[in-house]
Amino acid sequence: MKRILTTLVIATMILLPSLGQENEEKLKELEKLEEGTANTVVPDTLVLDEEFDVNTETDTVIVEEETDFISEDYDDGTSTVRIGRNIIIEESDDSVVIRVGEKEIVINEDEEDTTVDFNNYSKERRSRQFQGHLGGIELGFNSYFNDDWAQTLDAEDNYMNLNTAKSSCFNFYSPNVSLGITKRFGLVSSIGFNFSNYRFDGNNTIYTDENGIVTPLYPAVGINYEKSKLATIYAVLPVMLEAQIPVTRGSAINIGAGVIGAVKLGSHTKVVYYEDGKQIEKDNDDFSLNLLRYGVTARIGYEMLQVYGTCYLSEMFEDGKGPRLHPFEVGIALTIND
Repeated sequence: MKRILTTLVIATMILLPSLGQENEEKLKELEKLEEGTANTVVPDTLVLDEEFDVNTETDTVIVEEETDFISEDYDDGTSTVRIGRNIIIEESDDSVVIRVGEKEIVINEDEEDTTVDFNNYSKERRSRQFQGHLGGIELGFNSYFNDDWAQTLDAEDNYMNLNTAKSSCFNFYSPNVSLGITKRFGLVSSIGFNFSNYRFDGNNTIYTDENGIVTPLYPAVGINYEKSKLATIYAVLPVMLEAQIPVTRGSAINIGAGVIGAVKLGSHTKVVYYEDGKQIEKDNDDFSLNLLRYGVTARIGYEMLQVYGTCYLSEMFEDGKGPRLHPFEVGIALTIND
């Protein structure tokens, strides 16, 4: 027993120094590895979409054959090539547009010259390629149809006859809101105000009696009205479908049609005559005009300049309180878009 214990003690005394030396050598090796890792230069990293595969043994990039990384489509004579998510190339008959992220290069060619432009192309602009033509100002003439959609009034309604050359309207619209269905076709809407003057042709004006019935009012004997009109103010909301037909580089003929609604904000009559000098009389009243009205509207034009027409299907006056008339207007529009 003593011999066995003595043998174990001697073996332990011999092995301990060798084990300590081995551990010290391993620690030195670990320190060398840490120093090597710290001094290692990380190569540039290539970030790829899922369509790519990297072969680490041969340092090559493999693009699968069946992939939508590169796609091409055609619309309205324009060829569009998309490379990945950030590169888009659009080619038409006379221009090439190269977009990389939020930057774009536009190359325009014509018979005489070639131009190159560098622009910013924001995400907002990319998502709003269709831009309708509605916001701006309109100037026109107005009148009304009878219940048979003719302009001839019944004899009892002759006091409503208009001097159409002097019956005018002015419309103001805020910048429009456009919703593209395609690049050249979409919905467009805006909020605006309509100011209409209905200039009476006869020597009369109108008023409402105690029952709210619209009634003609004539001046005293010997007085002639130099001017007599009914003025109205409506807030309007048109919603139209618009199609754009390209004719030249970046320009198009625009055709739009849709519906329009309106709510009355105010109305008054005004007469001007001479008796001991110039006299002006103004009467603020609702004249039994319909508070709400609705109709159809259409326009056609080239870029910012349009010809428009609007006809209200609802009657001008409340039912049974005035002639059965449907207002309409035609004129020109100057649209102001981004």
